[in-house]
Amino acid sequence: MRIFATATMWTQACILAFAAGVTFIAPNINAAAIESCDVNSPGLIHCGSAPSATFSDDGSLWVVFEYQQHVWLTKSRDDGRQFDVAIRVTDEPENIETNGENRPKIIVDDDSGSLFVSWTQKTEGMHTGDIRYTYSTDMGSTFEPVRTVNDDGLLTSHRFESMLLTDEGRLYITWLDKRNLEYAKERGEEYRGSGVFYTYSDDNGRSFAPNQKIADHSCECCRIAVAPHGDNGMALMWRHVFDVNTRDHAIATVNGSDVTSVNRATVDDWQIDACPHHGPSMVPADSSETYHMSWFSAGDTHRGLYYGRHDVAIGETSRVKQMDGRPGAGHPSLAVEDDVLHMVWKRFNGVATDLILVSSSDDGTSWSEESVLATTEGGSDHPLLVQGPEGLRVSWMTHEDGYKFVRIADSKPDIRAFTTTTFEDIKTQREGQPFVLALWSVTCPPCMVELDMFGELLKEQPGLPLVLVSTDDIEGMEDALDFLYDYELDGITSWMFADSFTERLRYSIDPNWFGELPRSYYFNENHAAEAHSGILQEDQVRYWLSL
Repeated sequence: MRIFATATMWTQACILAFAAGVTFIAPNINAAAIESCDVNSPGLIHCGSAPSATFSDDGSLWVVFEYQQHVWLTKSRDDGRQFDVAIRVTDEPENIETNGENRPKIIVDDDSGSLFVSWTQKTEGMHTGDIRYTYSTDMGSTFEPVRTVNDDGLLTSHRFESMLLTDEGRLYITWLDKRNLEYAKERGEEYRGSGVFYTYSDDNGRSFAPNQKIADHSCECCRIAVAPHGDNGMALMWRHVFDVNTRDHAIATVNGSDVTSVNRATVDDWQIDACPHHGPSMVPADSSETYHMSWFSAGDTHRGLYYGRHDVAIGETSRVKQMDGRPGAGHPSLAVEDDVLHMVWKRFNGVATDLILVSSSDDGTSWSEESVLATTEGGSDHPLLVQGPEGLRVSWMTHEDGYKFVRIADSKPDIRAFTTTTFEDIKTQREGQPFVLALWSVTCPPCMVELDMFGELLKEQPGLPLVLVSTDDIEGMEDALDFLYDYELDGITSWMFADSFTERLRYSIDPNWFGELPRSYYFNENHAAEAHSGILQEDQVRYWLSL
């Protein structure tokens, strides 16, 4: 499927200032990741801001980014390890929006050998902008003159654009637009928020239909998620202003000049007169009318990061589940690969920002434990899942390392330090939820039998509420990793003892435990415990968890 469902984001990854032709580079950038900020160096990608990425059919990775008021294009033939010297897409400098959730975007059309690039240009005025676009018919060697897509000619807000290319070759561009606010002012009328507008091209991006409104009263400052609808239509999801000031989400479908449906997608009851800067993500589910959605809310009904499934044919959302309720979590991105749904987001823990991954093999009904794909102690962009010919990747810009292209399959299991306070933290995170705690060691042969059983059960039950704790010193993590890989338990979060005074750690779990292994516990929804020493049988786990 030839699409790039944008997840617009924010960063100023390397550049701290730009004045008098001098670029200042953040001092905490990993020097090995950045060869040079000279425009003739392949390392320019690490100095730019707000990158977006996509693959072409031959496996090449294409990335657009902003640098010194221009849009640039670069390519990698080895999955993001090395990049070509970047090509400047824009002839004239523009004030390109990279704040909030704005960024340049790119689509590659292999059938026609074309590239399509869009971005938001900040214009002279308070929160004003234009939607800008260009294309290349020779895979980036040259680009056509840049044009403005919004056709109202007003100095007002046109921002947060997204693009999508259908299977039949129709190119859609959609954005948030305040032209109707300006018209309402002329009539002396009130107008809430922005409008959602779109246009489309049926001639490979050379010309576009007149702008058309999808809905009035969207939120003004959140990205729009887009996904295909049928062979030649588009579905889109945005934060909307319902009632007076309820900022939940709406979803719509369009086909050419027809707006076929507009539904309410989330009921979070977030009453706020502000700019959340926190847009949704959306990908097709198992039918042409259903979509997986992820979003953020701080409403009275739902607070945190959520997953849900929406049927546009009947206008109903189901399977709503809180994925992360911690304040530092945000900006989710969804993708489906080989019938497995993946979700990534980033979460600041007070010291560093973790890139989190969870997966579902049953269409969003249950989810794996969290895995940490990467960590940074500096500032970072919002993550974006990118589908390639050899699997999923995460596009992520960080201050420390420049542009990171994280391969999900190559990520290490998430093993964390177990201290005297960890067990109470685990129970707090699983408040009201039953789970099994299994303690093991790399020096314990019976533990291997139990790990094998858990690995097989996890294949059947991807959302198995299992907590693994190795009583080995975390300094020997590599040995533990080998066993987790062997027994296919690398997809769940694990812990290892991080105190040489192991008796103290054992006591924090159970004062009556003498240290024998394997040792397991079942905690019911009230966290009343039942202990078991010796190899745990699968039947016992099924009984405990009512599987």
